[in-house]
Amino acid sequence: MELAAVFSLLPLSAAIAALAVAPAAFQLDVSQMQMAVEEVATPSIADQVAELMAREDTHLREVRVQRGETLAALFSRLGIDDAAALRFAQTDVAARPLVRLAPGRFVQASITSDGRLKWLKAHSAGDLNGPLATTRILTLDREPSQRGFRIAEADVALERRIELKTGEVRVSLFGATDEAGVPDAIAQQMIDALESEIDFHRDLRRGDRFNLIYEALYASGEYLRAGRLLAIEMENDGRRLAAYWFANGSRHGGFYAADGSSLKRAFLRSPLEYTRVSSGFSSSRVHPIFGYDAAHRGVDYSAPSGTNVRSIAEGVVTFAGWQRGYGNVVEIQHDGKYATLYAHLQSIASGLRQGVRIGQSESVGTVGMTGWATGPHLHFELKVHDVHVNPLTAELPLAEPLAAGQLGAFAQATGSLRGQMALLERVGIALDRPR
Repeated sequence: MELAAVFSLLPLSAAIAALAVAPAAFQLDVSQMQMAVEEVATPSIADQVAELMAREDTHLREVRVQRGETLAALFSRLGIDDAAALRFAQTDVAARPLVRLAPGRFVQASITSDGRLKWLKAHSAGDLNGPLATTRILTLDREPSQRGFRIAEADVALERRIELKTGEVRVSLFGATDEAGVPDAIAQQMIDALESEIDFHRDLRRGDRFNLIYEALYASGEYLRAGRLLAIEMENDGRRLAAYWFANGSRHGGFYAADGSSLKRAFLRSPLEYTRVSSGFSSSRVHPIFGYDAAHRGVDYSAPSGTNVRSIAEGVVTFAGWQRGYGNVVEIQHDGKYATLYAHLQSIASGLRQGVRIGQSESVGTVGMTGWATGPHLHFELKVHDVHVNPLTAELPLAEPLAAGQLGAFAQATGSLRGQMALLERVGIALDRPR
């Protein structure tokens, strides 16, 4: 019996367990095998159709509350299209804490395919780094009668488990993570870990594969929420990339390559966050009015109006205002060498003006179509010593690697993760083997 045949009958988690404990060779005494025959009643077509119609297709969405975000905006970002649920959350006395959710609060929602809310959970912001932790959860739940909603609040003890997942990109990254059962919070951490190496707006290819190891938090044996991404290996257009999380002494730790070099750059690769919404939009285009190639002086990122635009690096604003064809534009000098420009903005971030210092990833405004533009998009330029360069191929400075004194601890902390990644790779090869 071939190993591939064994895995074809098992889910991935069971396949991994089987590989971990299987002996080097299978000894099967076929003379002792007996055939068992059992009659199984086949449901009628009508019964099968009725079961499918009764089954409700639901999706789990996970986000963090943004600064200044209203409850209506949060519902929209979660994909909730349920006027009754929003009205209850905005007006019921018990639901008032939902209206006052602090920025950074982790929120989950279970919704049907047509946007109807099943439940919404807002988790307290706490330190979840210990082996056991608790979180306070405020739950908005649809009543069993389906006629109304109820609010409950409780402290929940959390158990930390390690999850191993593998997936393949067919249409988009979020489509691949959905198919693999990877939570949105982990998908976003995948992007954070590798965005200095991959422009997720334009570099993803059909057939790109990924292996993940991450923490998942459980309560009373049931999955509650995602924790921290611990390791990722990704094959992108023939390149193999790996990132391992390490507690480097900073508040949030960081992601490093296997040799301890930092995967964080002083400059982000893209001025737009790769999100579930933006994953389907184009990242370059020919100018619709003048016909020039947008990559000649910069790159145009097509995205919905109102999409957040971020500074790719720390710097000082040298201009924020209106410039003829560029419409609303922000220019930033990052040091004596690099400068960036963000054009056609719908709005410029509040308080942003000449002389203001801005940090990496801070908002410069939102995508729009001001100036000479026929559709919403961001025109982005990068200059090195006042000379335009292609932002997609420019060499950008890296952050500092781990100190020599930390390399031993890093190798010890990531050794088991590399072993688990090798296990995932063997499982993936076995599952792909033709049968």
